[in-house]
Amino acid sequence: MAWFFAFLISCYACFAAALEKTSCCFPQFEKSLSSSIPLEIDATLALEDFRSLPDGSWNGNWGAYGAMHLKVFLPRNVSIQLAGSYGLYDWAGRAFVSQSLANSLQQQGFVTFALTRQISCTGLNVAIAYDWMFNKDFGLFSVNPCFDQIRGQVGYLIRGGNELGIWASYGIHEFHTRSQQLSLQFRGISQVNLFWCHYFKNHGYGMLWAGMPYRQGLMYSSGRPGNFIFGLQFSLPVTQHLSIEGHGVYMSPRRVAGIQAVKNDASNLSIGLTYSFGRTRIQRSPYMNLANNSTFLADTNHNF
Repeated sequence: MAWFFAFLISCYACFAAALEKTSCCFPQFEKSLSSSIPLEIDATLALEDFRSLPDGSWNGNWGAYGAMHLKVFLPRNVSIQLAGSYGLYDWAGRAFVSQSLANSLQQQGFVTFALTRQISCTGLNVAIAYDWMFNKDFGLFSVNPCFDQIRGQVGYLIRGGNELGIWASYGIHEFHTRSQQLSLQFRGISQVNLFWCHYFKNHGYGMLWAGMPYRQGLMYSSGRPGNFIFGLQFSLPVTQHLSIEGHGVYMSPRRVAGIQAVKNDASNLSIGLTYSFGRTRIQRSPYMNLANNSTFLADTNHNF
């Protein structure tokens, strides 16, 4: 973990000096990043469906969540971000748990703290984030795990509003608990992805990524928790302050003797409305979005 922090910090220091030498290439970015107030506050309401390895043979969790995102702009294109979300799922009940929990709602939330250096010109963008996931009545065993990850992203913005780069995450701590006489473990899936993002003149963007997990999974004696990962996220402005936001991901399962692959894939699809407070709507961007079930995948050692 220490080497990952050291690498990102060294990259940030090197890139910061280089970014000072760039000249503005995208006037729409310059206008939006130079907001009339040095503060951005976004509120989101969204519908979501997700499943992860802790859901096993269950087909997934449908529900809704609310989120708040606070972004403070500092000199030299630096910003600090603090964001959080809280969601309720399985509104119609849960057929795969004990009778006493059949009518309970699954609850889930995320917290993200991030430091970002994002420019309005051609050149490098850099971000690092700490994400925390907390749950109640989570997965097949209806337990309450909390665990965390760190996330980093580096991209190069080129002419035409296109950005190419890489983002990665590393699951930090494991959560241990017991249920049905089983010892359970949970951890964020460490992943690395290449991405392409296009910024539109109307202050929207679309982002696609593809990659894979790179760390041994908790369920397997050796190897990664999944094969390939494909994801997307987007922002479509509707008015000066209102936008449609969405994200999604799919992680294909490994095929291992004695373990059914159908129980070990992960997926997510979310769409919602975001309202940005302030006199001037600030450019929406993927630097650094609040963690969600597309960017924070859960691993476990038992399911059925």
